Amino acid sequence: MSPRLASLGRMTQTRGLRDGFDAGGLNTALAEAVCLDADVDTAGARLVLHLGVPVLPENGDAPVERPLRLTFSGVSRIAASLRVHAWGDAPPDVLPLTIDGLARAIRSFGGGRLHGWEYIDVDDSGWALWRELLSFDTVVADRVSAHVLEFSQEEGTNPRELDVRVWFDDLTIHDRSGKQIPLAEFIANGARWWQAHDKGDPRTLEFEIIPPL
Repeated sequence: MSPRLASLGRMTQTRGLRDGFDAGGLNTALAEAVCLDADVDTAGARLVLHLGVPVLPENGDAPVERPLRLTFSGVSRIAASLRVHAWGDAPPDVLPLTIDGLARAIRSFGGGRLHGWEYIDVDDSGWALWRELLSFDTVVADRVSAHVLEFSQEEGTNPRELDVRVWFDDLTIHDRSGKQIPLAEFIANGARWWQAHDKGDPRTLEFEIIPPL
């Protein structure tokens, strides 16, 4: 079993379902998603992520990397760190970036996969590593949001990294046609994909995600 599925039950127990929000299930479904683009709407307090997400439909169709649009609404704050950390250099060089340039910075990584195993309602351990290296930290609305999103992009041949943290209230998911995908369906599709992956299903090999040992 992969670390993702092995930790799912534990994460749900430790953080719980806040307001019916299954953070553990969402983290599983988002694991290894391809980050394609973003739209930032500070006036509407929204951040939209365009992702390619590995899913295995319930009807038994072959796994696909489904293009989805995740809209994080009720955004109160967005912080990001864009930096270069060449081997042996300390500390890293923090690159200039503003909230208006965040989408362009995300696109500059050319559709890299989300790093890590947790993205929704994470603790502050990751944030503590880079919150002193901020390119920007923008308060969108003067209030406390219910949830947190944190994700990163990295380049293997160029030691450039982007970490993003978003404080938000709600999440909706839509497919390319604009149809809304219920969170429970999104989570179930992702869980089925990871279960197939962990069993060595050859259909999942085309995604170039390392199979379980």
